[in-house]
Parts: sequence; structure tokens; C-alpha cells
Amino acid sequence: MKKDQKNKYRLHFVNGIVLKWLIVVTGVFTLSLLNSCKKLIEVNPSGSTLLTTSVFTDSVTTQSALAGLYIVFAPWGGAYSSGISALPGFSADELQYVGTNFDPFITNSILSTNGNISSIWSNNYSTIYNANAIIEGMAASKNISVRFQNQAIAEARFIRAFCYFYLVNLYGDVPLVLTTNVNQNITIGRTPTTDIYTQIVADLKFAQSTLPADYSISAGTRTRINKWVATAMLARVYLYNSDWVNAEVQATAVISNSALFNLQTDLTKVFTPGNTEAIWQLYNDNNGYTSYANTVLPNPVTKIPTYILTPSLINAFEAGDTRKTNWTNTLVYSGTTYTYPYKYKSLTSGANAEYYTILRLAEQYLIRAEARVKQNNIIGAQGDITAIRQRAGLAATTASTSAALLAAIAQERRIEFNCEWGHRWFDLKRTGTVNAVIGALKPTFWKTTAAFYPIPNGQITLNSNLTQNAGYN
Repeated sequence: MKKDQKNKYRLHFVNGIVLKWLIVVTGVFTLSLLNSCKKLIEVNPSGSTLLTTSVFTDSVTTQSALAGLYIVFAPWGGAYSSGISALPGFSADELQYVGTNFDPFITNSILSTNGNISSIWSNNYSTIYNANAIIEGMAASKNISVRFQNQAIAEARFIRAFCYFYLVNLYGDVPLVLTTNVNQNITIGRTPTTDIYTQIVADLKFAQSTLPADYSISAGTRTRINKWVATAMLARVYLYNSDWVNAEVQATAVISNSALFNLQTDLTKVFTPGNTEAIWQLYNDNNGYTSYANTVLPNPVTKIPTYILTPSLINAFEAGDTRKTNWTNTLVYSGTTYTYPYKYKSLTSGANAEYYTILRLAEQYLIRAEARVKQNNIIGAQGDITAIRQRAGLAATTASTSAALLAAIAQERRIEFNCEWGHRWFDLKRTGTVNAVIGALKPTFWKTTAAFYPIPNGQITLNSNLTQNAGYN
């Protein structure tokens, strides 16, 4: 990254208080684990598996393996650092870049040899392999309590489900790998997305029913997976699968837990550590600020803007929307005014003023609103939309028909989650509006096949059973 390039490739764990003690014992174990399976389909070991169950002989090595799983969320090098928000933002109608570094995403003309595409794929499948190793290892372990075995399996299954959710929404049908048997894995072709979602739901349900209903395993910080993280993710998955009844049930379960969760009325508090809107956050590394802020904010010394909002997004904010005044900022450079993302503001070393937030309560309100519209609960949907609007200083929604309410929800999701975790890109695709919206915005470049990213060319070369997405060589 432009302000701290040397840190870009460091591996850091999600180290809430409960995990900090694991870092020393995790280092050697995790690095060897990841290096042995950096790209799932490139592996060529002497045996049929890369790990044996003997790795999981006690709680210490198991905790080390669990901490290693969280590397995929590492602030500076994981698949879910700032890039997972920025790259889909370029592909959609949210972000532009002052320069040419990300033109393939902005012009929706990504090549199958693109390094970012390959990195996301490889990091996810490395993590999935490690999750499978933990699941298998716990099943065979004889020296660890059943309670801790189940907790370890539940965390591993959640992270596996999370990785698959992003894989199918970025690439479409992908290989469903549920074992550490490398000889089997290297020949797996693409699995239908519907089958992958079935597995995702099963994994999330197991995590939901197994993990604690508080944040005790992360000593009160919201940096580790628990029942409510799994429940919130289940609500999203059900929404994406048009299971309106279950989407509403799961979202309501989270919203109703007022002892843990409430919307922040102060928008400057939404991304602060441990706030009541946060469901799941990422702990910073030793820099003490988020990699997202470090990436998208203008350099504090040179004042040169790089990641900027599109005119389309800027114009989408309603007059009086306090999300515009709190979550965007402007900079005049060489006589031109640029507007850039400002949800994360801190670049103060060691301050830990913000945590990169993966899941938050506002999404659950809008999930429930959409599910209610689809079930003809107009009044309930209006109430959920209004809750989000009023905390942004706007009036209650006036939408009163199903079509108008769905348009209002799309608008709120666009503004509320702008430049955040790929929401806009995924929403355009799941609602079937991507061709109309992006086609109108980028008529010179857009083609319908660009809705999914290409399967990395290197993976297809290594596995003849993998096929490329339509529209790519």
C-alpha cells in the first residue's frame, strides 16, 4: 500500500485479547501450513494429504490452527483486506482510480491472468483447505474435549462457508472442496452454485447452533465468530437464495437481541471497536489503523487523491443525508475537487480508533425489509427502511407498493454499504439489474459476461476439469 508498502505482505492474525497469546505458537505452524498449500490446485505432495490428524494433538496446536484460519482476514495481506471492497467497487458504479492500476476492473475487461483475481482465488482455497484439515483433525482427535472440538469445527465451517459465499458471487460455479485429499481435489470441476449454497447453509447452521451467544471467546471484542455472526451471515445467504421466510427469521433474531445490538445514532461511531452496531469486526495489526483507510484515503503528506467516488454514486445521495457528510470527504487537487470514501478516517499509528467491520446491524434491517416486501408485509418493510433512513437524518419512506419499496431498499443498500465488502456489485447481480445499470454507465466497455470474474488461467492450466467463464479466453 502506498503509505506502508513494507507491511503489505506481512501475515497478521485476528488477535483480539483472547487470541494474542496464540501469535507466538501460531507463527511457525501457520506459515508452514499456508506455504504447503498456497494454491490448492498447484499442490503436488508425495502423499494424498498435506496434513495428518496428528497435527491436532492438543488444544494449543488446535488454537494455533484456528488462529491461522483467520489469516485470510489479515489486515495487510489477506483476501479480505481492502481489496474485497475496492475491486468490486471499481467493477460496479462506486469507485474510480486516479491512475491506470485498476483499469481492467473499471472497464470490466479483466483478463484471466490478472494477479488480483488469482490472489483472491488462491487465498480462499488455501483457507478452505486449512478449514477442512481442522474439521477432519477434530473428528479424529482423542486428546481434546468434545466441547472444544465442536467449537473448532464450528469456526472452521463458518470460515469455509464465508469463503465459498464470496467465491460464488465473484466467480460463479467453483469447485466444492470438502476434504484434504489432494489427489481428489486436483481433479474437481466446477460445482453448481445451488449445491455450494446448500453446503454454505449447512456450515452456517452448525456454527450457529454450536458457538457461544456472546463474545466471551474473544474477551468481549467482536473480532471472533460466534452464534450471532453465523446468524447474520445466514440471513444474508437466505436473502441471496430468495428464501424470504428464513431471511426474515434470521435477521429478526439478530435485530431482536437488543442486549448486544443496536443501531448507532452517531454515524461516526459505526466502525469503532466493539460498538453495538458491529456484529463482526477485524482487529488491526500493530499499525493501529485499518488497511482500508490506509488504501483509500489520500496520502496525508502529498495530498494526492487516488480512490475516488464516481459521479453516479455522489449524485445518488439525497439532500440532507448525513451519510454523505460523515462517510465521504472532498479534496481539491490541481484545481479539481475529488470526493473519496471516508467511512474509515483514522491513520493514527497505534490509535485503533476503528476496526474493519465485516457484518453490522444495518444490513439485517435491510435484509428483513426486502424479505418482508416479498411476503407482502408492507408496513413491516416500511418500518425497517425508515429505521435506516431516520438515523441518516432523512424522513420516513413514502414507498407503499412492492415495486416502490424494493427500489427504496436498493437505494438504501447502495448508500448505506457504498464501497463496503462488494455489496453493490453483488446486489446488482442478484437482483438482475447489473446489465441495465452498468451497461448504461459504461456502454463502451460493458458486456453481460463481465458479471463474473474469470477463473484464473493458471488454475485451468493445472486442472483440465476446470472450465472458464463465458466471455473469457
